[in-house]
Amino acid sequence: MILPLLLAVLSGLLLAWSFPGVAQGWLAFFALLPLLVAVVPAKSTRRAFLLGWLAHTTSWLVMVPWVVRVMSCYGGLPYAAGVAIFAAMALYLGLYGGLFAAIVHRLRLGARFLPWLLVPLAWAAVEYARTYLFSGFPWNLIATALVDFTCLIQIDRFAGPYFVGALVVFPATVAAWWITQRPIGIARVFGAGAVCILMLVWWGTGLVASKLNPRPNASDPITAALLQPNITQQMRWDEANVIAIYRQMIAMTEAAAQHGAKIVIWPESTVPLSYTETDFFRESIEELSRRHGIDIILGSVATGPKQPQRIWNSAFLASGGTTIGHYDKIRLVPFGELVRLRRMLFFAEKLVHAVGEFEFGTNDKPLIGKVAYGPAICYEIVYPQIPRTQIRNGAGVIVTITNDAWYDGTSAPAQHLAQARLRAVEGDRFVLRAATTGISAFVDPAGRVLESIPMGRDGIIYAKFQTRKGVTPYVRFGDWFAWMACGVVLIGLLRSIIHERRNLH
Repeated sequence: MILPLLLAVLSGLLLAWSFPGVAQGWLAFFALLPLLVAVVPAKSTRRAFLLGWLAHTTSWLVMVPWVVRVMSCYGGLPYAAGVAIFAAMALYLGLYGGLFAAIVHRLRLGARFLPWLLVPLAWAAVEYARTYLFSGFPWNLIATALVDFTCLIQIDRFAGPYFVGALVVFPATVAAWWITQRPIGIARVFGAGAVCILMLVWWGTGLVASKLNPRPNASDPITAALLQPNITQQMRWDEANVIAIYRQMIAMTEAAAQHGAKIVIWPESTVPLSYTETDFFRESIEELSRRHGIDIILGSVATGPKQPQRIWNSAFLASGGTTIGHYDKIRLVPFGELVRLRRMLFFAEKLVHAVGEFEFGTNDKPLIGKVAYGPAICYEIVYPQIPRTQIRNGAGVIVTITNDAWYDGTSAPAQHLAQARLRAVEGDRFVLRAATTGISAFVDPAGRVLESIPMGRDGIIYAKFQTRKGVTPYVRFGDWFAWMACGVVLIGLLRSIIHERRNLH
């Protein structure tokens, strides 16, 4: 039993190392191989589940240790409580790995290669479930590990990240078939050929797709300024700094306008004032937009005019001297902006008191100014469905504003940016990303970072971009592949159960 446990842990480590911190994306192609080798011959589905749970719990423990920093440094919790919450989170997310392993084992895979094709589909189905169940947590979908492989990631625009995830898992599936079933002769050659053909077609189509920029449906270029003021959380929470922060942002906006920018994008909630309740703040932004003829997009807390106790995390658009629209964040951060089951979670009150509790936004329409902006506030960019909906509603560019100051000194900002790059490919849109302390970035529709400002520095990115009107197959048809994967895997499980019962009789 020791060897399967070691293989499960190795699999978890390889998967975690595919993402920033270590960021060796090619490891994703082999990450599940040790787990599959351990799971297929397991003596019971329960044991397979435990191996998958161990593998993915290990992976989450390595990938997201920055959760402890958020809970203890900014959430006001004792360090030990932060560690306990982090461990509980990893154990919960590890259940999805257990589910994947249990499905693989229950399929009763044998020497025939065809049933093994259900393994990549099972992975896609489980990732899709992780996106939505219990509010969802689609952080670090395996497709994200490939963002630095420009040719390989272009297929994301055709069928989305769950399809890419299935492709990534395919080589490990074939290798596990070889190792556990030991095919001979033509069968072995067939497996090797399948992998080679897949990789060649995948790379070739991606190479062509990555060369199609700019496209005929693109607009004339326009310049946006992405502001990174490098304001830490401690600075924002000190009331003595409010006016200084406000003046810094006004000065950066003036400088951007004088440089020729027509659009100025502030990060998420940079100035610790409510845009809806602070008249001088709102009026000064509107005056800047009128005087310089610019669009200004900024993040701020918003309150209800008749119910001031209700708050939203919002992005406002000021244009022509008027605030002409706002977008309220739809996907809230668990335990940061949203706490479910408050009575059951003894620690939640203190954390929410420190960080805040927000209402859900409901309007997923673009903000219309000089162009149609598709906003995504901070954590929302990890959900493929949010930019996709904005683009279907007419957005010509994706604008994501974020405050990653919570995660200074960790791998979280790089992981966050990688997921924004994937959204650029899926929607065939430029991504304009403004972050308080970094990483601000200008990303092209192929997912390449054209310019960025690293963590811990201030500066302005002048992003000359074109809006797009075209709609990719993924934007048009959505997560059809994920739904298909769920259906096919369910059918495969039912057939396996029926076959097993017939053999018993």
